[in-house]
This record gives sequence, structure tokens and C-alpha cells, in this order.
Amino acid sequence: MKDGQKEMEKGDFKKAYSKFKKATEEDPSSAEAWFHRAEAGNLASGMFGAKIGDEDIMEAYKKAIELDAENTDYYSSYGSFCISIGKFEEAEGAYSEAAEMDESNASRYLAEFAVDYYNAVLARYGEIMDDPAARAPYAKKALLFMLKALEMEPEEAKKLL
Repeated sequence: MKDGQKEMEKGDFKKAYSKFKKATEEDPSSAEAWFHRAEAGNLASGMFGAKIGDEDIMEAYKKAIELDAENTDYYSSYGSFCISIGKFEEAEGAYSEAAEMDESNASRYLAEFAVDYYNAVLARYGEIMDDPAARAPYAKKALLFMLKALEMEPEEAKKLL
């Protein structure tokens, strides 16, 4: 674990991933090792030559969550990763779970999902999002999550606007 963290600090995510992968093989019951494996894999997957599949990264996040189901950071990090690869329903579930588990920070998780989801959709679908009709279902979902974050009903928002 320490070696993996050192590699992360140096910015060598491929080496860090290898170290964390070894840590999960040596201690498959370590939620922290699985989480760091997922995080390093996520960062390394963008590096030249890193052959770490999205499914492998998702499985590492899921294993961390399975082993430490109370850690909301695991859920939100998993949700963020899912958004980055276009698995929006999976992301919605992860962020919603974090919000349910940690009511004092629920607005943070819900707002993060709303903004990151909407930005990812705009980036993914590009010019078609210039059409209000095409954009509407995505904007509506993002807006509903933002209203949940604000603990506000749509009717109240309409009155305020």
C-alpha cells in the first residue's frame, strides 16, 4: 500500500496501479486497497500504454464498496468514474446511495451528480445538445437532482424564478 501511495504522489499511476493490484491479491479483504486500485486504474487508464479496462476499474470500486459499505467517498468516487465513462444510471445510483447514507452531506452528493452529469452529457453529445428538445431530458434530470440538493420542490423553484 505504501509503495502504491508513493507512486501516486509521484504521478506514476501505472506503477501505482500495479502496486495496489498486488495489495488486493495479497489481502483481498482490504477495502482501502481495492479503492486505491480503482483510483489508480482510473488515472492510469488515460496514460499512454496503460491497458486497464473500464470494467476492471468498476469491479475494483464495487469490491471496495462491498467490503466497506459505509464509506460514502467510495460511492461518490465510483459515481464520478461512471459519469466519465457514460454509465449515467450507475452513477446516479452511486451518488443517491451516498446521499441516503450521509444526510448531512446529501446536498453535496446530489449537486455533484447534477453538475457532473450535465457537463458530461453536453461533452458527450456535442452539437445535438444545442437543440432544446434534445437537451430537455438531460437538463430535467440534472435540474431535479439540483432541486433535491437544495431541498426544494419544483413548484417552489418555479415561484422563485
